[in-house]
Amino acid sequence: MKSSPVPCAVSALAMLLALAGCVERKMLIRSDPPGALITIDGEATQLRTPAEIPFDFGGTRAVTLSSPGRKLLETTAEIHDPWFTYFPLDIGAEFLWPGTIHDVQTFDYKLEPYAQWTPDRLSDTKKLLSDLKLRAEEYRAGGSEGPGKVAPPPAAPDASAPKK
Repeated sequence: MKSSPVPCAVSALAMLLALAGCVERKMLIRSDPPGALITIDGEATQLRTPAEIPFDFGGTRAVTLSSPGRKLLETTAEIHDPWFTYFPLDIGAEFLWPGTIHDVQTFDYKLEPYAQWTPDRLSDTKKLLSDLKLRAEEYRAGGSEGPGKVAPPPAAPDASAPKK
């Protein structure tokens, strides 16, 4: 008995699909200095830089990096969709390409250190706080009329005015 060519073609297609590659998309986030805690789109990842974070679609991601002794960095990462993610090329990349396509997009960030306190900065800050305290006292003294203004006392009725 002879086998039909249709089942052979179907099984050959199934084997081809089983051997087909895939697309791995990752964003590589690095920081200077390394070791910053990463938050993507408001969700903590529990990862520290440098780290590879998988993603499915391009677009803008909110990135927050925090590290002790450094200023909090809130920024964005623009993930671009490469050529193999557009129809009909995506079908070939996902199902027909025999290997794995790696799309790694790298984002480098620099974390700024907190400013060091010097005697000059300390005296400037003390003067600023002193001025702020004086302004606060002016606002309190002015009441609802504002700073430096004292509400006038209510006027006494004028006796010479004609009565209705």
